[in-house]
Amino acid sequence: MDTGKLKTACLGVNARTVGLFELACSTGLYEIISVADSNLANATRVSQIYNCTAFDDYRQFILQNQPDVLIVGEPLNKCGEFVKTAINKKCNILKLIPTAPNFELASEFINLAKKNKVKYVTAVPSRFAPGFERLGDYLKTDNSKQFYFVNLCASFGSDFFQPIASYGQTEEKLSGGGVLLNNCFELVSLLIENLSLPQQIYALITNQSPDKKAKQYFAEDTVTASMVFREGLIGTFLAARQTGNGSVAPLRVYGSQQNIIATPNRLAVYDGSDNLIAEHKYPLKAEKCILEMFIDFGRALLEPDKYKLRNSARLDLATMALIEAAYLSAKTGMPELPGRFFEISEKEKFPFV
Repeated sequence: MDTGKLKTACLGVNARTVGLFELACSTGLYEIISVADSNLANATRVSQIYNCTAFDDYRQFILQNQPDVLIVGEPLNKCGEFVKTAINKKCNILKLIPTAPNFELASEFINLAKKNKVKYVTAVPSRFAPGFERLGDYLKTDNSKQFYFVNLCASFGSDFFQPIASYGQTEEKLSGGGVLLNNCFELVSLLIENLSLPQQIYALITNQSPDKKAKQYFAEDTVTASMVFREGLIGTFLAARQTGNGSVAPLRVYGSQQNIIATPNRLAVYDGSDNLIAEHKYPLKAEKCILEMFIDFGRALLEPDKYKLRNSARLDLATMALIEAAYLSAKTGMPELPGRFFEISEKEKFPFV
């Protein structure tokens, strides 16, 4: 019977994805119809909660279901061919971070979704964090050209807004895990959304794993980078597992007249003498941000003429382009151009705005 809700399936089940189901269903926009996991016991346990089918065979899971939405919690290296099948069956994809393990694969999946007229979107709940939303509004209304320096700093303690990343990244125990791709996707996306895609990036990475044969690519513990945006705006980026649990302001923007500090639950504006001009504080619950993300996605699918999706595949692709350029720069020891990746995929002129 048609309930008027989005028929939703999930590929990859664990404690975190179960929490996502609860929030998605609480919006009244989604109905869980099937779940799959390589561990059938995990899938069965969840299926009993939602009175739906359970699979450990991903191929049969995709072939026997016709969902409107597929939440992908597995890394694509474990399920990519099945996700492609779902897209070809006109299923919309909500992919947990990251979009894909590399830019080329991200472009392939996004273009396939475009061809089939469905959405392939990366789950970025921090976009709905009130402090970051207020930052976006402020930069749109203020003269952004007065800003000349942006600094991003990510640590991974309890005070940082943790991403909902794909699970099953067993490589993390062996070779770092890729803090830029797996932990900082949301922060990089926020940067691009508000200040555009940097024209150039120069990055360095380190890997503190005792496994000396571990690949540096996507396996770093620490990344630091310098970025050049439009003329007159530069930036720096630091992400490290070794920074501890101290409170960190993820984003700082410095201007000729005002400086801005943004966290998920706070936006503060200072003058050139470091006097506080304005401050906005908000209660923050990660669950509320995730809930709003599901509402945004669901409404955009159910009533596309009325609601526009906050996120876009184009923004996800630009985020992947910057991450790919950073990793390439770390390999070559030279500055790299994120726009080069983006132009090849989008067949349009840089910059991303």
